[in-house]
Order: sequence, then structure tokens, then C-alpha cells
Amino acid sequence: MIKLLVLLLVLLQMALTQRLMGSLLRNDIPQENSWKTIFVKQRVDHFAFDQASNERHFSQKILVNLDHWKPGGGLFFYTGNEGAIELFAQNTGFVFDIAPAFDAAVVFAEHRYYGVSMPYGSLNESFSDWTKSRYLTVEQAMADFADNIVWLKESYLNKTDTPAITFGGSYGGMLAAWMRAKYPSLVQGAIAASAPVWMFPGMLKDFTGPYRIITQVFRDAQPDCPAKVTQSWDVITEMGKTTAGLKQLTNLFRTCKPLDRDGVISLSNWLNGMYFDMAMVNYPYPTSFLADLPAWPVKEFCRRTNASEDVVTAIAAGAQMYSNYTGKLECLDLDSDPAGDLGMTGWDYQACMEMILPISSDKSVDMFPDDKFDLESYVSSCEQQWNTTARPFWLKYFFGGMDGFDFSGYSKIFFSNGRLDPWAAGGTVIIEEKFCLADCPNILIEDGAHHLDLRSSNPADPKSVLMARKQEVDAIKRWTARPGTRFEL
Repeated sequence: MIKLLVLLLVLLQMALTQRLMGSLLRNDIPQENSWKTIFVKQRVDHFAFDQASNERHFSQKILVNLDHWKPGGGLFFYTGNEGAIELFAQNTGFVFDIAPAFDAAVVFAEHRYYGVSMPYGSLNESFSDWTKSRYLTVEQAMADFADNIVWLKESYLNKTDTPAITFGGSYGGMLAAWMRAKYPSLVQGAIAASAPVWMFPGMLKDFTGPYRIITQVFRDAQPDCPAKVTQSWDVITEMGKTTAGLKQLTNLFRTCKPLDRDGVISLSNWLNGMYFDMAMVNYPYPTSFLADLPAWPVKEFCRRTNASEDVVTAIAAGAQMYSNYTGKLECLDLDSDPAGDLGMTGWDYQACMEMILPISSDKSVDMFPDDKFDLESYVSSCEQQWNTTARPFWLKYFFGGMDGFDFSGYSKIFFSNGRLDPWAAGGTVIIEEKFCLADCPNILIEDGAHHLDLRSSNPADPKSVLMARKQEVDAIKRWTARPGTRFEL
């Protein structure tokens, strides 16, 4: 029983790392297919020099928009994260909005092992054994991007002195920052939005930050809302111990399958993820991310919990807003994959091998049950799953961070984090002192959720988001300016 409990906690931790990749809207920019799709020949292994390695290649997808490109302009390069690249192109309208002012080419490059950029042809084959999945690393993906930038400058744009600015949100934001750090000769600056670059093992001493932020977001929406959530966990657990209680939970949450005791655990995990997602996508206008949601969904959730004095009935009413806001679904499928087109297989692998993001909850400071992250159990489960060896501390050493491994040699990276975003707990915004060599703006967006600043301009955007975008544009001007350059924006 203890081993089963440990396994369930490990699976919950893996699910939480998947929240990093959950903030994708299907149509953020008005243009449809406003890019040219190109497939480039890419090495499977950039760091081997034997003949066999030199002969192994795959096709990597990149999307190119030259609507505003002029010789002497910039190259805006989005470092694709964990999903089909079209999803990111459709959801990073800020890059398209500002491209005209910089005469910039806009490029979105797909991350290896996601979308159709599979080193061994198909998803199943690319993950069939460790000898093939082992090339899914941050370092290999960044080498792909470096190769893309060189090819774009030298061959496609035929302008080698084109200043390149990397953009990215969430994991993509990490990649954007790291590209500037590791390839400064190719990348002149980076916009890294909602990038939890300091959330890896060995960096933070306290892993409860994301849940504390979520709790505060719900408290800001309605002061008594976190208390209702806190009370609901034990009540749901107790109801799951009886046949009558299981039936009542099935009816309240309208689950597709009658709940059994294992189903109650699944329901609790689903609720946990729901609260995490709602904080991440707590935007000032309606969106269609993992679910169709209204503006300020956390506030709407809390308002709906006022419909009943019974705490579980109240939570179920709020949960219906998240799971079925449009009223089109007949039931709640706890087994469905809410991430849709996102690359869950690839991210599961990365979250086990390198991208380990510890998260703990503590009911004394947040609205969630106690759950302490256990790195040893997590790594053990991952290594059994993938039959390979995890490197939980490698990214700390390779890129730097906190606890003596700093960013003091880095420059020209713009870090933005939203106060409403759980992942801000692992962002650079957690410190106020200077942490890099030069020109690393480090801002907290008061009314911002997960990389809201990278989305297209919207009439409902709060002033704090507009100010953040202006600062980002000003930074790009500094990084790309040439003698006599004038920008119109």
C-alpha cells in the first residue's frame, strides 16, 4: 500500500510538470496559415563526429513569415517547445504585432521529438527504446536552433549580419534565454516570458511556491474561496469510502464513468490540475485553452462556489465552469488528455531526464493537501519507466541559476513573469538584486498570468501587460540598433 501511495504521488508530480506546457490557445492571432512551411535537414546527434552519426538525419519543421522582412531588418526566432509548432505560432501574436517596426522575418522552429519533427520517423519509433529517445535533450534541441539560425542568415535571408532575437514562453522561454547564453554570437538578445529557469533541483530551498501563488490568486478573487477548496479534499476522500458517497460524487461532478476508490484519486488529481491550470490561464478575456473559459476564470469559479453551502457541491459547481463552460459536453472524462495536440510523450521523457521541476504543497500555507516532493522516488520511477539514467542536477550546472551557480556571464535577456502565474515561483523575479552581466530586465507583471505578454494585443489587456510589452520592445531596439536606425512603433 505504501509503494502504491508513493507511485501515485510520483505520477501526480509528473502531471504537475505537464502544467508547464498547458497554456496554448488555438487562435491567438487573426491570421490563418500566415507562414510558409519548410522542412530542413537536421542531424540527429550534433555532438558526435563518427561517420555513422554524420549520416543520421531527420526533417525538422520550421514556419517562416517574410511579410515584413527587409534587408537590414531583424530575425525574430521562436524557440519551439513541447508541441506541434503551429500551436505556438498561433499563440504568440506579440511577435507578429511588432515585426513591421523592425522589418523582421518571423520564424517558429519545431522542437525535435514533437509535432512531425521525429528523428526516427514516427512518435512510436522515436521512443521505442533508449538508444533512440536519448537524443531528446535540451542541448540537442538548442543545437538544432543554432543550426536553423545559421542557415536562415547565410542561405535563406542571405544576410549574415541579421540580428537575431529569440522569443519563447514557459519552456520555450527557458530555451530562448539559454540560446542567448550559450550562442551569443548567433543571438543578439532574448525575450524569455514565464520561464522558471531557477526551479530545478538544487536551486530553490522551498518547492511550495507554485501552490502558494495559486492560493493567493484564488484569495484575491474571493477571500473565502481557498478555504472552500481546503475543506473539500478531506470531504471528497471520506465520501469515496462509501458506495453512497461514490455515487454522489459521480453525480455532482458528472463523470463519464461511475467512480470507484481509484476514481476518487483520479478526481482529486484532476481537481489539483484544474486549479493549477486556472491560475496559469487567468486571463482578462475569454480563451479556449485546455478548456473554453470566460474572462478571469478564477473569479468566475469562486463566484459559482457560492451556489451551495455544501463544500463539495460548491466545488463541483465551480468545476463545471472549467470542464464544460459551453455546456456542450455530456460528462467529465477523467481519462481524457486535456492537452490535445501537445507532445505528452516527449514531455514525460524530458520531465524525467533533465526537466525535473520539483513542486511541493503544504496545507499550512496553501489550499492543497500536503505533498512533499521526493527526488529519490521521482528519479527511481522515471528510470524504471524509461530504462535510462536521469540527470536531475545537470541543467543547474550547465546553465547556472541559484545556490552559487549564477548568470553572471549572461547579458541581453529580458525576463518577464506574471504575478498570477504559478511558475513565477521559479522565475528570476524572485530576487531583486542584479544577477547577470548586463541588460537583463527582470519584471513582474502585476495582472499577468502565464506569458500573457507574448499574446496578441487585446482591448482587455491590463495596463501592466501593455507596459511590459513596451519595455520588451525598447530592449529589442537597444539590441538590434545600428547607426542611423529609426524604429516606427
